[in-house]
Amino acid sequence: MTELLLSHLEDCSTPQYFCFAIRCEECGEYWYSVTTPFTKANAAAENRSKKELYEALYQREKERARKAAGQEGKERFSLCPICHRLICDSCFLICEEMDMCRACAKRLKEDGEPVNR
Repeated sequence: MTELLLSHLEDCSTPQYFCFAIRCEECGEYWYSVTTPFTKANAAAENRSKKELYEALYQREKERARKAAGQEGKERFSLCPICHRLICDSCFLICEEMDMCRACAKRLKEDGEPVNR
C-alpha cells in the first residue's frame, strides 16, 4: 500500500517547503500532506556559493518528506478491493460483507458507512 500511495503523490513543493497531495479516485478531492519547511530555505537564498550543497540537502529532505507523506496518506486512503482505485476515507465504506468504495457499493447494492463521516 505504501508504494501505491507513493506512486500517487503529486509534488506541491516550493523552494521553501515540501508538500504532497493525493487525489481521491472517487470524488476527485485532494488531500494535502503536512507542510514541512526546507531547513536551509533562507540560507540558500542568501548564500549562492553553497548552491550545490543546498540542492543536495533539498533533495534529501524532499525525499524524507515524500516518504512521511506516504505514511500519512495510509491513514486517510484505502484501496478498493473491487475496482482497485485509491479512495479517501469519505468515499470508502465499511460494509457488511466487504469494505469498498461508494461506486462499487452502489453498483453491487451494498450498504455501508463511510470510514470518515
